[in-house]
Amino acid sequence: MATIRTRRRGKTWSYSFEVGKNPETGRRKMKEKGGFATQDEAYDAGVEAYADWKHGNIGLMSDKVLLDDFFKSWLENVVKPNVKFGTVYQYERRYYSVISPNIGKMYLQDIRPRNVDAIIRKLAAEGKGHDTIQGILVVMKSMFKYAVYPAELIASNPALNVSVPRSARRQIVERRLISRDEIDTLIAELQKNKKGHLRIPILLGYYAGLRIGEVLGLCWEDIDFEKRTMSIVRQVRPGRLHREPIFTTPKTPTSTRVICMNDALVEELRAWKKEQAEERLRMGTSYQLVYEVGKERHMKVLPAIDGKPGGAIEHHLICTRRYGLPVTRGILMYHLQKVNINFHSLRHTHATRLIEAGAKPVDVAARLGHADVSITQNLYSHDTEKMARETAALIDKVM
Repeated sequence: MATIRTRRRGKTWSYSFEVGKNPETGRRKMKEKGGFATQDEAYDAGVEAYADWKHGNIGLMSDKVLLDDFFKSWLENVVKPNVKFGTVYQYERRYYSVISPNIGKMYLQDIRPRNVDAIIRKLAAEGKGHDTIQGILVVMKSMFKYAVYPAELIASNPALNVSVPRSARRQIVERRLISRDEIDTLIAELQKNKKGHLRIPILLGYYAGLRIGEVLGLCWEDIDFEKRTMSIVRQVRPGRLHREPIFTTPKTPTSTRVICMNDALVEELRAWKKEQAEERLRMGTSYQLVYEVGKERHMKVLPAIDGKPGGAIEHHLICTRRYGLPVTRGILMYHLQKVNINFHSLRHTHATRLIEAGAKPVDVAARLGHADVSITQNLYSHDTEKMARETAALIDKVM
């Protein structure tokens, strides 16, 4: 531990300790604070300040720290102030579902690369996808990096040179093109089983190429029927562990965008808005209203009779079901999986069909909210039979 110096300045005492040297001048850099009534108060405050500085200001005073304790402090004091709430929850889910059961009760200082590698290889052996495993590894690399510096709790990052095994599956859920007949059949089946409200999120994915979170967060105030546009300004994501879903900003800065709507989608939304209004009128004060509550932006669903919670923001969601309850991610994915469709395939189909029909990739990228056109081309415009035949036909012209 560094030497904590105290000195009297007038009627009060101050502490100081060295925090390194200036790389250019070689002179020592000192941290100092005064205003303490006694020498003992100044010294005790200096000891506490030194511990905070040494451990990256995450409040850990012991040199021997359980990983669970380190993660909790790191998440609260380092991660939360710098990222969106959705990312915090994602880190929590990854840590407590995978990392903690394996090494959470080990001392941070005892964890070695072999411990990290064992977790990663176990995930691959269980059939987890490449992206899932990479996400777990990102959490470990980030927190161990902080433990090295500025926390100075360990000398090296045990996750630094660990990588995802090549055997890990690259794609768990297949993205495929969805035919118009499949969409029509699915919607007809939903209508038959009194699940017609689910056609709206499905058509928003198919006609507008929205992500599932963007669909679930879309509100009527985001729709301009006169200009025939929709504004993507929020999304709904799973909340922390088993808590309520949360409202958050779109995935990336370029994901905040305005999309022009086609005629069929405008007609569907107009019809659905009328259905929804009739349901609300019929239910009266029993109709369920959706609110955004607190700084963590939790989704709260309450009957209209209960009134608006203090400080809450009411959201008039487009995608609702019976009684005004919001459509959830789980409900939507369940009904799509029954017919072998995953939601992202709707977005995939939207982009691919547009490029196939001659739309400019840069325009499609803007519609999808991609920052780089190459992302759109690489992910969503894979060869279709029509593209392949058009390419073959060019041979007679150019060869």
